[in-house]
Amino acid sequence: MMDLNDFQDSFSRLINFKKNRFHPLVWINGDPQIGNDVYIGGMSEINAKGANVSIGDGCDIASFVAINCADTHKKCIGLSDKPCCKDITIEHNVFIGSHSIIKGGASIGHSSVVAAGTVVDGQDIPPHSLISGNPMVVKPGYYLSKNNLFITHNKPNLGFEEESAATKIIRSGWLVSGREVDSLENELCDFLNVEKGHVVAVSSGTAALFLALNALDAKQKNVAIPAYTCSSLRHAVKMSQACEYLVDCEKKSPNMDTQKLNSEKKLDIAIVPHMFGIPVDISKIKNIKIIEDCAQAIGAKINDTHVGLRGDCGIYSFYATKLMTTGGQGGAFVSKDKALADFVRDYINFDQRKDFNFRFNFQMTDLQAAIGREQLKKLPYFLKRREEIFQQYKDAGLELIDSSHESIKPVRYRAVMKHLSSKKIIEQLAAKGIKSIVPIEDWELLGEFVKFPNAFNLTQTTLSLPIYPSLKDIDVNKIIAGVLE
Repeated sequence: MMDLNDFQDSFSRLINFKKNRFHPLVWINGDPQIGNDVYIGGMSEINAKGANVSIGDGCDIASFVAINCADTHKKCIGLSDKPCCKDITIEHNVFIGSHSIIKGGASIGHSSVVAAGTVVDGQDIPPHSLISGNPMVVKPGYYLSKNNLFITHNKPNLGFEEESAATKIIRSGWLVSGREVDSLENELCDFLNVEKGHVVAVSSGTAALFLALNALDAKQKNVAIPAYTCSSLRHAVKMSQACEYLVDCEKKSPNMDTQKLNSEKKLDIAIVPHMFGIPVDISKIKNIKIIEDCAQAIGAKINDTHVGLRGDCGIYSFYATKLMTTGGQGGAFVSKDKALADFVRDYINFDQRKDFNFRFNFQMTDLQAAIGREQLKKLPYFLKRREEIFQQYKDAGLELIDSSHESIKPVRYRAVMKHLSSKKIIEQLAAKGIKSIVPIEDWELLGEFVKFPNAFNLTQTTLSLPIYPSLKDIDVNKIIAGVLE
């Protein structure tokens, strides 16, 4: 079967369209300057022959759009010997609706929207504008005055590759768990450096937690979970008919205080999350089975070993806002002990079985897996870009929660800042169109405030800043300026 690159090569030769990184049916003439994270839909045209055409980062250009520096009407009727070519500048984060025309001489300011069917004449248009109609009508500052311009707190990064992979599955007619799931499991094994068969893809990270508890026979056993975490852990413990034991986090870290696990003799299992992508060293936990919750930490390492492989088993989440996604929901179970992985695989393969063992459908679909495979290819870049943004925040003097241990290699799922006036900073940023959040609110804690003072303190003194791969440096600088104001 011909892969996507071969198809694009063959198709480009057939229709005489120069191959590009956007779509086989995008026609590019000349040498326009096109930034990063730009989307251009099929049947759109960019003509930069005879003038400079510049398109900034983060632009979204729909299908059937003509960005044409050349005006040939005078040449056509004999009033000129050559086309009239003028430069076009489209600044960053401009949306251009379908069937629009951008004429030579146009300069569109950043964070503007060109409505579908608009003809943009050759003039300067200020940032944050709404441009619509033919003849065009410009509403300067429309998106600034209405506070519609917003830097979101988090954002999934999906592109043409994921769209193509999903389309292929839809057209194949096979949507449920199959070859794509098998391939994703094998590729996750390669990424984690474990043998094939040790990873099982499942429907969600919460499902993976429930399956991990069942693999460790948690029913009626005492399971330690942190008070400072999401509710998924509590739900998984209750569904497994286990007994919950809450533990505070450390004073200077969002991670569970593992020393308290050794002092409690009645514990059987602990679920240990690597909060915000910062790994927990579990090597000193004794006589307790460990489930590593790596929902926020895929790619993080301790002593060059991936998190998820140091305990009895580990789980990953591929929810929409996690480090990678399988199309909104999804997760995975991993264990060095293949018998545990085999248990989980058997548990989710519930239908048409000849025994009467209890099982349940927690399967991932091929549609999810196809998207996840493309995301996994991009994961190294995602992690690298998040690290760059994290370091920009630190270089600006922002006090971020981090680990200083040489053996620990975090990933930057969250950029969590310590500040005594965290709520004020959140309001300050919101006034500038920047979304930040309290990573875990006090009402989200799994126990009473007085019993878990370290966890409660974090809810009062932390905020999470935007950090995701498509976040531009110019926006990072806006966020820094908004914090330091």
